[in-house]
Amino acid sequence: MTIRSLAVVLFFLASSQSSGADTIVDVTDEYAFGPEMSQNEACDKAVVKAKNRALRRVVGEKITNSQIESCTDDGSDFNCTLFEDTFSFLDSGYITDTSEFSQTVRTEAGASVCTVSFKATVGKISGVPDPEFRVTTEVMPGVLLRDGEELQVVVSPTKPSYVYLLGWYPEFKKDSLVLLSKQHKFHDKLARDKVTFPDERHKLVATMPPDSVSASVSEFLVVLIAKSKIALGAEISRKDFFALINDLPRRDWAMNRVSYKIVRKD
Repeated sequence: MTIRSLAVVLFFLASSQSSGADTIVDVTDEYAFGPEMSQNEACDKAVVKAKNRALRRVVGEKITNSQIESCTDDGSDFNCTLFEDTFSFLDSGYITDTSEFSQTVRTEAGASVCTVSFKATVGKISGVPDPEFRVTTEVMPGVLLRDGEELQVVVSPTKPSYVYLLGWYPEFKKDSLVLLSKQHKFHDKLARDKVTFPDERHKLVATMPPDSVSASVSEFLVVLIAKSKIALGAEISRKDFFALINDLPRRDWAMNRVSYKIVRKD
């Protein structure tokens, strides 16, 4: 029996209360782990699961539109699946704060189980999108990449747009987004057709994080298109990113998300 099958989804969502545009949710969740995983890593996964449940409580169920094949090619990357869950809420809701955190570890059925509880403050993206203003994204040659392999991202907006390509790397930079398109400056002018990143003068290489000992890592692209220019620096915290887009009229921007996996060479 695998550790994943030992993991029992046990959570308690108590009463929620609203404060302005935010909703506070009491949430509890857990993650089972064996000797190959540290307690801190397991408890971090339990926190991600609990945050996802808080989001579902406020925003409702969301089905990700990113390319989940990168998570499930070998059926074992549960960490990627966890982040996929969080990733799917990017244009609907976000965690603005957590408080009153508690954590316990017990032994059950031959495995250890980390249980976490906290209050999650959930912000909800307001407004109604423009159904005619959309964007699709394709990673080439595919969403499963070898360490050192070159890739390109093709972004296709349905209307003229300013295009912003950001990277999210939850394995080592989980709290911020990096503006990958900054050096190419193609968001300085209106894109009237598809945009390819990088262009013929540059290269984009799939690279394992230097300190990673994992066989693979999952990374994510956030493609934001807007009808007007947006002031974005080289890096922005996830919290500030949500605040930024929530200040924009919802009909003036659209978002697409893509996940991909980098596999270490043998």
